[in-house]
Amino acid sequence: MKRYQRVIVAACLCLAMTGAATAMSAATLSLGADVPAYELTNWDGRRISSDSLKGSRTIVAFTYAKCVRACPMLTFQLRGLDRHLGSPADVNYVHISVNSTEDTPYEILKHFRKYDIDPRTDPRWLFLTGDPGDTATVLKDFGIEVTRTPAQGGSFIEHTIRVFVVNPQGKLAAEFDTYQWDENRMRNALGTTLERP
Repeated sequence: MKRYQRVIVAACLCLAMTGAATAMSAATLSLGADVPAYELTNWDGRRISSDSLKGSRTIVAFTYAKCVRACPMLTFQLRGLDRHLGSPADVNYVHISVNSTEDTPYEILKHFRKYDIDPRTDPRWLFLTGDPGDTATVLKDFGIEVTRTPAQGGSFIEHTIRVFVVNPQGKLAAEFDTYQWDENRMRNALGTTLERP
């Protein structure tokens, strides 16, 4: 199976601190289409919607703060990308939680601190949670699948790894099904978001 046809999934054990990768299929969105509308709560209590982010370039990723394997790698990669780009003011990084009941502000800030990110002083870094019903709707709309498997000391949370690049008009510019994206393709995707329709 070709690399771009695979969907990579994070499997992270919250409490026992181990994890693995597996496969999970999920539908994809169409390039150039409007991204699904959402409105969730940022770690600091602010309500953030897809409409409120229009006018800026946005990278949307699905993760959770207590993960110890793939999700931290995703944040690490995004932080590296931001540094490479020179931390442009018009690029937002939106984490949407797949485990919102456990992603407390404390856990979220601890997660960001590991990568020298301070969302209190850099509001471009967002980490959105919400009621389980609300987040489940957002995950479904973006084609993100989540499963939990009981395990000693906690549970494995498996979820689709997918990263979306959204242009200022709220349309999908690119989609990556891995946290090890091709740097040239990612830079090109962000560059195209500067173009007006």
